[in-house]
Amino acid sequence: MFRYESEMIPVLIENLTKTFNTQYITTEFGTGNGVADLVFTTEMNEENLFLNSYDMMSLFVSLFQQKQILNSDLLYENCFDKMRLKKLLNCLKSENFICMDGNKIIQKRKYKSHTQNLFSIEAKLKDWKSGFYQALRYKFFSHKSYLAYPKQYIHRVDLNLLKESNIGLISVDFDSIEFVYKPKTEKPQDVTSYFFLSELFAKEILKNACA
Repeated sequence: MFRYESEMIPVLIENLTKTFNTQYITTEFGTGNGVADLVFTTEMNEENLFLNSYDMMSLFVSLFQQKQILNSDLLYENCFDKMRLKKLLNCLKSENFICMDGNKIIQKRKYKSHTQNLFSIEAKLKDWKSGFYQALRYKFFSHKSYLAYPKQYIHRVDLNLLKESNIGLISVDFDSIEFVYKPKTEKPQDVTSYFFLSELFAKEILKNACA
């Protein structure tokens, strides 16, 4: 049936696009913890704030996910990397995300990740167990993570193992797919990774749209 894993990808893209009614899908997506064969979302947000690095996103999340008002003097006093903090604050001001009132930093709006959700898929032709472990790693940024496997070999997959870990299973035929197990939606295990990879995903989609 399939000779190479790459032959499964067009079948997955065609059917996932129809099933989820989305065009927001990309391949070979680097996550910092492996390269996901497919990543997609059902909806994009109109967030215009791009921080462009994991370190900047990490600092942003630590400062602005909970508090509404911060003291700039205290931030600089307690921050190890003052240059990064300055760069972050300048970026946030330029995007009208914060404003200054003396030494008070006031958050003007709530940050929205660039995607409403992220779903990831690891496609394997033979070694389903390595695909399972890779899909398991994608849960750090995904709301749902799937293993895709050829239909003729799907009986080899330990479905109970996938269910215990809430990893979905997709059976891939010559021109169709079947959801053998649909995982429950979960919050990504690492919010910083999700926000940053959501940003990278949005850049990829925008680049492809302009190509």
